[in-house]
Amino acid sequence: MKKLMLSIVALAATTGTLYAQSYTPDALRFSQTNFGSTSRFKAMGGAQIGVGGDMSSLGANPAGLGLFTKSEFSLTPEFNNMVGNASYLNRQTESTKDRLNLNHLGVVFYSPSYRMRGQDTQKGVVSTVFGIGYNRNNDFGAEFNYEGTNPTNSGADYFSELANSFGIERAGLAEMAYEGFIIDEDADGFFPVTKVNNQQAKNEVRSGSTSELTASAALNISNQVYVGASIGLVNVRYLNDSEFVESGVTTAVENTPYSFSLRQSQESTGSGYNARLGVIFRAADNLRIGATLQSPTWLFIQDNTTMVLDSRIASGQDAGTYTNQPVNYIFNYRLRTPLKGALGASYVVGGKALISADIDFVDYSSIRFDTDQGIEPETIMEENDIVRKSYKSAVNYRIGAEYKVNSLFSLRVGYGLNGSAIKGDTDYFSSNYYTGGLGYRVNNYYLDFAFQRVETNTDLAPYELADF
Repeated sequence: MKKLMLSIVALAATTGTLYAQSYTPDALRFSQTNFGSTSRFKAMGGAQIGVGGDMSSLGANPAGLGLFTKSEFSLTPEFNNMVGNASYLNRQTESTKDRLNLNHLGVVFYSPSYRMRGQDTQKGVVSTVFGIGYNRNNDFGAEFNYEGTNPTNSGADYFSELANSFGIERAGLAEMAYEGFIIDEDADGFFPVTKVNNQQAKNEVRSGSTSELTASAALNISNQVYVGASIGLVNVRYLNDSEFVESGVTTAVENTPYSFSLRQSQESTGSGYNARLGVIFRAADNLRIGATLQSPTWLFIQDNTTMVLDSRIASGQDAGTYTNQPVNYIFNYRLRTPLKGALGASYVVGGKALISADIDFVDYSSIRFDTDQGIEPETIMEENDIVRKSYKSAVNYRIGAEYKVNSLFSLRVGYGLNGSAIKGDTDYFSSNYYTGGLGYRVNNYYLDFAFQRVETNTDLAPYELADF
């Protein structure tokens, strides 16, 4: 079981926009993946790089397959309960979302090395192990609801900024706002016709995931050194449906009520590939040290965003309800995610307890956009510039422990921290993982349960004003 807690602090006119002004948040979203894991290591905080001998190695350190001594099959379903607590303009709201997923599926094939009679079976290549696995390594599911009274600005301020910067012909939202009498024009340019102290509310529902199908192989060399490699085929699907609603009074006709609703639907799909190399060294009977290097993932992303703005003016010469035709934005691009390196170690205490710890290094400022055939080069340059200015390197930590109560039952606990990728961030965008679980093993069968609570603070807003 996995429980996801999202604490959202939504600050008006700071970050986020009413339409896909930048694709860099999606690039970061698709780059922030966790190593795939079974329930056993999920209960141990995901600390697995220096352990091995578990199906988790398919999605983390492929060298861990070298510690298998027989063929195995594994299946890990997952139930997510996501709770979002939002604070917006001094008003608190809560939303929940439940989902059942397939988190992991894998099979490994163990092949001992052939030896002539009299040869040492514990020297050289002792065995070869092959594996195929599916891992869901990032879940985008979430729902945010927030509302409040805005005493300083309006969504119409944002529409007028778009119109003044790009003109209403190029900025589809600005044209819809102009046609719906939410903004107007004079000799100085476009301006909002709305007053402040308006009522604002937004609902946003996200779904989708990043998943990976891997083919791996590993060698057991003298029961001391284990090396492995894998190739991964990555699939990305991200859906975001939102509605922003505002109501208040206009300045055009004193105290004339108005309202507008902006509905946005985004679908991003993509596929790509990556590779991993890994090693585990048995430094002592009870101590293992591991390392893995994951290449960048090269993705091709297709983004399709549709939005429509409806407005209503209650009285005056502009009275009426105005429904615009949807505006559609399509953008296809190639994305290179960061290189990812990880180190880990595990230690067995008294034959009954296992302690494991990992550390990851990821440079998110190395994310890069590109397109085929030189399409929209200015957009690509702008996105890459935003990445360099906004993102930084991050360090992730994981630690876990397992205790064998007896030959049948094990207890597990763990903690993880994924560092923030945002420059200058101290309060938001990092994630804390609190985990626990138990395992039951008898003969050739095992059943593991895991509970994972994830806490993330995220800074959101319905729009961003350049002059605010």
